[in-house]
Amino acid sequence: MNKLGWKKTRITLIETGRVRLDAQEAGVLADAYQLPRRERAALMELTELAGIRSLADELAWVASHKFRKTTATILDEAGHSARQVADQLGHSRTSTTLDDYIGRKVRNPAAAEALDAALRPIHEDDRQVPEGPGH
Repeated sequence: MNKLGWKKTRITLIETGRVRLDAQEAGVLADAYQLPRRERAALMELTELAGIRSLADELAWVASHKFRKTTATILDEAGHSARQVADQLGHSRTSTTLDDYIGRKVRNPAAAEALDAALRPIHEDDRQVPEGPGH
């Protein structure tokens, strides 16, 4: 911890622009650095401007991993083997490709039927209205 009581990782994220300051945090920093009134006002204005959402914020989910996953999905759906997809992505092990990039699509109908058969009586018992006085 430091004078501000913030974790070093939080400060690093702020310094590298990976998280935004809110007005309260900006005020704490202005106090810590004893900024004169003019500089403090400028910091607060910049903090407010930086808080306005932009197109970049809307596209923050777009990362290289998304493109790699899309590539893997397209190649998998086109019938390429896991080895071919792994080679395209630069993976030495197909297990990485399978675990991280190609989702499991194989379903086990027999298992679903067995679970349904086992649980159906329980579910049906819960739906039956008890017979007796007052019903």
